[in-house]
Amino acid sequence: SYTSKDQKLVMKAVINALQDDGFIIKGADKELGFITASKEADVQDATEAFLSQLFQGANARYSKNSIVEASANVSEFGRETRVRMVFQIKVIDNFGAPVDARQIDDPKIYQDFFTKVDKSVFIERERI
Repeated sequence: SYTSKDQKLVMKAVINALQDDGFIIKGADKELGFITASKEADVQDATEAFLSQLFQGANARYSKNSIVEASANVSEFGRETRVRMVFQIKVIDNFGAPVDARQIDDPKIYQDFFTKVDKSVFIERERI
């Protein structure tokens, strides 16, 4: 929760924090206070790929990319603005099929993210 009724300011802070973390903003709806973003990373292990291809040939499957998706719900609540954040990770194989998908529940990820949002709210308020 942020001690500001300025939903736009807090949404901007969340977007800034996501972009600072390398996310690409996919959508933002000011009316609903909803933001979606994602970032991709290559997670291919050369040894795993080689061994998979060696033993399975053209049908070999191995982890290729990971996609972290983020969604934020920013809403006014009395004299405050609240932010609900969810991060999910998907691992995709070399054929584009999902290997794993799960919500990220590591508290440190969320603490680090909200520390960045706090800093961004301060910067937005002070117009630095």
